[in-house]
Amino acid sequence: MKRIAIYDRYLSTAGGGERYSCKIAEILSGQKDFEVDLITDIFVDLKEVSTRLNLDLTGVNLKIFPFVSEDYAARITRKYDLFVNATYLSSLPAYGRKNIYLCYFPTPFDVDFTLLHKFLLIFFRQPARWLFRFADRLEDGFGEIEVEEGLYDPKRFLLRRGSWSSGKVILSVKKYSRNLKFGLKNPVTSAVDLMNVKIGVFEGETENRESLYDVTIQLKKGIKKSVDIPIDFIGQTVRVLISSDTFVPSEADSSSKDSRKLGVVVYNQGRINFFKKAVLKILGYIPLFLITYPKDLTFLETYDRIVTISEYSKRWIKKLWGKESTILFPPVDVDSFRTENKGKIFLSVGRFFPEHHNKKQLELVGVFRELFDQHPSEMRDYTLYLAGGVGSRTDHLEYVEKVKAAGKNYPIKVITNIRWEELVEIFARSYIFWHASGLGEDERVHPEKFEHFGITTVEAMAAGCIPVVINKGGQKEIIKKGYNGFLFDSLEELKDITLKIISGKINIDEIRKNAAESCRRFSGANFKRDLISIVNEIIKDR
Repeated sequence: MKRIAIYDRYLSTAGGGERYSCKIAEILSGQKDFEVDLITDIFVDLKEVSTRLNLDLTGVNLKIFPFVSEDYAARITRKYDLFVNATYLSSLPAYGRKNIYLCYFPTPFDVDFTLLHKFLLIFFRQPARWLFRFADRLEDGFGEIEVEEGLYDPKRFLLRRGSWSSGKVILSVKKYSRNLKFGLKNPVTSAVDLMNVKIGVFEGETENRESLYDVTIQLKKGIKKSVDIPIDFIGQTVRVLISSDTFVPSEADSSSKDSRKLGVVVYNQGRINFFKKAVLKILGYIPLFLITYPKDLTFLETYDRIVTISEYSKRWIKKLWGKESTILFPPVDVDSFRTENKGKIFLSVGRFFPEHHNKKQLELVGVFRELFDQHPSEMRDYTLYLAGGVGSRTDHLEYVEKVKAAGKNYPIKVITNIRWEELVEIFARSYIFWHASGLGEDERVHPEKFEHFGITTVEAMAAGCIPVVINKGGQKEIIKKGYNGFLFDSLEELKDITLKIISGKINIDEIRKNAAESCRRFSGANFKRDLISIVNEIIKDR
């Protein structure tokens, strides 16, 4: 049995990159003799991820990897026959028998840094790295208690601070040399007035064996209690199951954006001297980027292959990193899309955020408004749909509100965190698809701001939409102008092409047919074939 790990730190966002990494997990878990773990550092419900991404992850195991130090990373990853790093902007060295670095684009590692970030990096990076290594030794590699499931921020737990649970926590305790002690708290921000909490200790599988110890407590809001488990675990490995009542903040408070299912907050209160406690307390306030920021690109030498998603990304990997890479086009579930009676709908799909390769929703609103005002006859009854996910970050939410405000009093609909089924239905009814990532940007200065591939463009083609997309980045690898869609270089050209289409001056039937045929190149079947070929080639090369 070959053990494979796919590391995606941002699994909880369930974005395009996560669909790519999870599709890899889905396919490989279905192969004979492959056991697949999805590794992340923030707990997420795989069933929820499967639903949002339209995938089947029932054969995949979830592993929580709270990055603490490179030494800790080595212990986690070296047990795998193949380790795939699918995390955006990751510089984690690889210690598997064989290793793949998945790079969507070679984005500079300081792309998000402000002057404060750069100041801290210059003066505090080395002290922070030293302190983390020192703490790693103090806690014996953080290896006695391993978080298997259910803590949203395991790093806080390892550093002896409280971590929200999902209502079901599983901890693996390995040869613990002293009694276990946990802190359990029902915070004042909880929506559960009296929280029931049950703790059970099991030898082996938690659901299938008689408990070695169990206790049930009740916690009023704002109350914290400590629980000592008086069992000698020397020489054996057990699992601790902590279950509790749960609530969803956004359901309890309409002003909250937190849609997680939350349970009791858990603390590791095992006996520790004052010096160790002080060190761990300090670590909890150190920004993680001080530890993860790479001094150089030597971490790439630990990988056997770099895999990327397009010719565009491959070219920039060679230019910026001096490395060769293998292209594995993103999988597009083209068979899930259908064409219905097309309505008067312009559609743009992409996450809402103001930085990086921003999808330019605000600019598209401006184009639609101008078309609507300047060509009322042609634009009669047309609506612009802007659909996509949005995170809980303040600047992302503010960007959505800015887009909504710009489209006020116009037939413009902004739909965030849309369900897969609803998105497929909108694609089916949409007539024209717009995509403008990179508009107004200089590719020579900021190539990372352009679309690295263009999954939603392929989805639009499969749904019978007419793609009108920017003539930049990976879009040029998908669209052949006038054959299966259109490319534009400016907003004026976008408006001109759009008017010709809706005015009937272009024969769209042939274009739609060509688009439906050419999008098959990026089908899930082709992705599966190419992925298995790459993996087998790497694993056998030993």
